[in-house]
Amino acid sequence: MIAGIADIIILALVLGYCGYIIYRKHQDKKSGKGGCAGCSGCSGSCAGCSASLYQKKK
Repeated sequence: MIAGIADIIILALVLGYCGYIIYRKHQDKKSGKGGCAGCSGCSGSCAGCSASLYQKKK
C-alpha cells in the first residue's frame, strides 16, 4: 500500500517537472531568449535556414 502511494507521488513529481520544463521552453521561445526555431523559423526551408545561420555567425 505504501509503495503504491510512493509510486504515485514520484510519478506526479516527474510529470510536474516535465510540464515545468515544457512551459519554460515555450516561454523562452515566445520571448525570443532561445530555443531551436527549426525549419519553420526560416520559411520552411532547411537549406535556406542553415545558409542564413551560417551568414549570421560570420
